[in-house]
Amino acid sequence: MPTKGEWPHLPGLSSVPAALVLMISLTAGLRAQTPNIVTFKKRPITAADGIEMIRLEATDNSAPNSAIAHFSPDGRQFVVVLRHGDLEMNTSNSSLLLYQSTEAFDSPDPTILLKMNSSSNREAIAKVRWLSDNETLMFLGENPGELSQVYSFNVRTKELNKLTNHPTAITNYDVCEDGHKIAFVADPPEQKAPEFEQNSKEIAVTSQDIVEILTSSHYQPQQTFLQNGTETPQRVPLAAGSIPGRTISISPNGRYVVFPAYIKDVPSVWADYKARILKQVLGANFRKGTTPLQQYLVFDSKDTTVAPLVDAPLLGPTAISWAKDGNAVFLSSYLPLDVADTFERVERELNKYPIEVKLPEREYEKVRSEDFPTTGISPPEIELTLDQDLNRAPKLYVVDSKNQRKALLLDLNPKLDELDFGTVKTMEWTVDGVELIGGVYLPPDFIPGKRYPLLIQTHGFEPSEFSMDGRSEWGSAFAARQLAAMGVVVLQYAHYKDHAQIDRALIAKSLGVTVGESVLNFHLRAIEAGINHLDNEGLIDRDRVGLSGFSRWVCFAGYILTHSRQRFVAASLVDGISCGYFEEIALPQIAYDFDDLMGGKGPFGEGLKLWMKDAPGFNLDKVETPVQLAAFGGYSVLSAWEWYASLTLQQKPVDFTYFPSAIHIGVRPLERMSAQQRIVDWFSFWLLGKEDPSPAKREQYRRWRELREQYQAIPPVADHK
Repeated sequence: MPTKGEWPHLPGLSSVPAALVLMISLTAGLRAQTPNIVTFKKRPITAADGIEMIRLEATDNSAPNSAIAHFSPDGRQFVVVLRHGDLEMNTSNSSLLLYQSTEAFDSPDPTILLKMNSSSNREAIAKVRWLSDNETLMFLGENPGELSQVYSFNVRTKELNKLTNHPTAITNYDVCEDGHKIAFVADPPEQKAPEFEQNSKEIAVTSQDIVEILTSSHYQPQQTFLQNGTETPQRVPLAAGSIPGRTISISPNGRYVVFPAYIKDVPSVWADYKARILKQVLGANFRKGTTPLQQYLVFDSKDTTVAPLVDAPLLGPTAISWAKDGNAVFLSSYLPLDVADTFERVERELNKYPIEVKLPEREYEKVRSEDFPTTGISPPEIELTLDQDLNRAPKLYVVDSKNQRKALLLDLNPKLDELDFGTVKTMEWTVDGVELIGGVYLPPDFIPGKRYPLLIQTHGFEPSEFSMDGRSEWGSAFAARQLAAMGVVVLQYAHYKDHAQIDRALIAKSLGVTVGESVLNFHLRAIEAGINHLDNEGLIDRDRVGLSGFSRWVCFAGYILTHSRQRFVAASLVDGISCGYFEEIALPQIAYDFDDLMGGKGPFGEGLKLWMKDAPGFNLDKVETPVQLAAFGGYSVLSAWEWYASLTLQQKPVDFTYFPSAIHIGVRPLERMSAQQRIVDWFSFWLLGKEDPSPAKREQYRRWRELREQYQAIPPVADHK
């Protein structure tokens, strides 16, 4: 085993992180011998354990096994990307490991090609892919203080090359088959809008965003470029007001670039589409020039023209495949409504279709999805699987299905054996004929028959996934194992056993309610039924129940807090939409489906009555729960402001923390640590009466004790729910 300074293949970069070296050393040692059984006391899980845990990169590539590994086109070798947070340096660290496919069953130690560390909200190594030469890797990379750029790395020569030198961070890219042309999406240059300059006498408010006005900033869209070799990148031209999306795809021959763009002026004929999600968006009242509708554009580098790939709407990007010669593109899309056949038009109003679009003519035809071209990568003789479940941390295995072989390739986190995890069990219950599954996280020292405080975490549950926080390592808002270690039972809600089933249940006419009412009330009744189930099992103390909402679930959790008969001792609402009146008015670009949730009408005239009945913001007088709010960025502050202002005016306990530079799913370790530890501290304080004695938290607990006095002084609210 080489010493720390002897690790190979680190061209011009710092040494391999000690944690990774230790992990590989331990893994090799465990393979070589049977360890003696040593009895030692395991320690409780902390927030730091989840942040420092080593994980595999999550990719959006279409190659086989891409979510686990990147195989070379000939299938003879593959790389994996490992990630972990470094709290001491406040960096997100990535390491690129190489394996030979023929040696995978021989317990090989990986070749560590390189490692990079990021101090930004971006990952240090991302979007890895192979070129057709079977030896060149492409990826987005950065080190502390740098901007993300496109790199290449030759696994044979160990040569690292920085291929772009853009003045802003590159957020996505694609490369043609031989790597000569690179298409990429980059952040815009920072600049102030001319109308916000100090000498301006007045500003005509037309389509500006409220955040732009209040902060004197000006939103600039991302920019799209095409770079030919080492030449200066060429900016892809767009129609005035069009905003490119974040994905991009280049043809194998390098001639065409396909990318989504937000539409400023929506064609009037698009209003005839009947697909529910399209109707919801098309019926919303957006500020001038801002909609979430997109369409795919194609840039022809031969004549530098840009045109719609298909004259039809797009909501969110879809996977794209290219013909081998680069002269046709395959995707799933809505189709134009300019057809004479009545039946065909009705079908197009409702459905998307797999299609082939020939270039440069942009002529399209329906095809079968199975006719889409494959990636051109030879199917490897082996597969990689990530073995895990609710109670077993992920380990990487190599599998040969043909010869029925399976072997451990890499134990990602052998040091997790030192931690006392407790047990996670699935719980099933039924509401309105909809079968639900949740995960119940039990304390490590769980005692049958003892009733524990309960925290309900929301926004989904993956029954086959190991998670430290309860939901795909979304530590921005969740801390399941950390709170279980403190003595709290955590219910992670919910996974629908049949996703189509809930859609049928929620819009069934037999319910006798509007779509919005059924969605909001369904989740309320599902949460209440889950509490009843755990109470009947003798597992929880239903007088000590907390609720956590994140992202879209801030809306649903807010509705539950204002409309449920269940008393919640504490709640946390983190970086999400509130479905509030103020948010509907101030941020229409993120509130486009609020009307649908509130019965299909806006908060005006007769529609206001529905809003006053259901919208959480109009019912905050009913809140009896201490609420912790957390906002990541300026828009999140506005979304949370209605709750903060209303509860403050009513002298009800509310705690508000603002993370100016954090993003929705946190990346920077110290921000992740701060956000998650506040959740642990908050629910430990209210559900368990515990305080962390750290001197650094004296002010936090002084503030929370004042909130507790405020809470105790609130007179009981009449039975209004």
